Formats: sequence, structure tokens, C-alpha cells
Amino acid sequence: MAKAKKSFLIVGNWKMNPETAEEARSVFSAVARLAAKHKGQSVVVAPPAAFIASLSKKGSPLSVAVQDVSHEASGAFTGSVSAKQAKSAGASYAIIGHSERRAVGDTDELVAKKASRALEAGLRIVLCVGETERDEHAQYLRNVRGQVLSVLSAIDKKEAKDIAIAYEPVWAIGKSYDTAPSPLDIHEMVIYIRKVAAEALGKKLGLAIPVLYGGSVDSKNAKDFLSNAGIDGLLVGRQSLDPKAFGSIIEYAASI
Repeated sequence: MAKAKKSFLIVGNWKMNPETAEEARSVFSAVARLAAKHKGQSVVVAPPAAFIASLSKKGSPLSVAVQDVSHEASGAFTGSVSAKQAKSAGASYAIIGHSERRAVGDTDELVAKKASRALEAGLRIVLCVGETERDEHAQYLRNVRGQVLSVLSAIDKKEAKDIAIAYEPVWAIGKSYDTAPSPLDIHEMVIYIRKVAAEALGKKLGLAIPVLYGGSVDSKNAKDFLSNAGIDGLLVGRQSLDPKAFGSIIEYAASI
């Protein structure tokens, strides 16, 4: 019997791009056409919050994510987007704890609150964890462990099925493939993250959580990462705005 192909979770984070709703619809439609050819893969696009409602459609081959949510349910928090609002607008995923949010003040405690709000609202979450730098005393491992445990130790175990963890080493962002982590480096961290998840949730639930990789992912290195890093998917940044490049990444996932 032929071995079934693996289904990966491929997430595209558009950050604060593109500039107009028209451009967003154009890119989204192009990616949707490519994703429709590979229905065995789970593809998620995270546009700016202003575009979620206009992009999310029933029956689309793409799921939509919100890039961040408030740690509060509602109230006087100008400029914030609540998890329930994102869900109502059509999001089914939320990116939580992205390195760019942590860089402007999101502590582990705040990330845990945001994760809880998102799960309460019925959103699946992509929890971003990762060190800013590596040190010879392996403090970075303790930092990643703390980021994982701050969320997993605060949730109801039944919510574990709605969580994916994206390993995103901050020091690797913007690096070339030659200087970014190797698939072996990533695989070692994936094993470590799964071990920490199992510590928090028990072996069965912890090992079932998908672990993605994010950090200078592009159409040139994606296949190597997907094939050799022991990951369950990718968190893609700038190249998710290029339908051709992002489509190639989806195609690579489908070929493995």
C-alpha cells in the first residue's frame, strides 16, 4: 500500500501589506487558485485586520488568520482588535506571540492571555516562539521553554487540538539560507519543543501539536525545510505576498 502524503500547515503572514484592499483581493485570489490545486494541504493567509472581512469566504481553499488579538475581551482599548471581533469578521486562526509583537512589549504572560482569548473565541492559534540569539550556556533553550509553557500550562487540555507552534528564531530572520539554521538545527529544536509540550500536556497531546518553522523561509529553501527538518509546516513572511513564490511552497508541501 502506498504511503499517504503528509498534510502540512502553510501559513502566510502578510504583516502590514499590501496597501489597498484591491491589492489584497488580487493576491488572495491568486493564492487561492494555486491552493485549490493542492487540497490536501492546509493553507492559511494572515492579512491586515482591515482586510479580513473582505477576504474570508465560505468554501475558499484558504483559511484566514488575524495577525494579533487583544488580551482583553472588549472595552476602552483604542486600536485593538478582540478575538471575537476577528472571529466575527471571518478569521479562523490567530497568530499569537509573533517576534515583532514580543519586540514591542508582549511578555510571556501577555501572550498567554491573548492565546486564551483567541481559543475562547473559537480561533485556532499559531503560537510563535523563538530565541533572539543563541548563547554558549543554552539560556535560549530556557527562554523557548518558558514561551511554550506560559501558554500550554494555562490552557484546558482539550484546547490543545487547536494549537500549532511556530519556531521562529529571531536571529535568523532576514538571513540568507547559508547563514540561517540548517534543517538539522531546526529538527533539534522541534524535538525540544515537542518534549516541552509533552511535559505540559502529557505525551499524547503534546506530541500531537504541529510544529512549524518560520525564519527567512522562501521558495528556494522551503522544500529542504519541509523534507528534512521534521516540521509540520511553515510560517512564511514576505514571500507569502508573491503568489508565484508562495504557490511554489504550497506545491513543494504537496509533493512530499
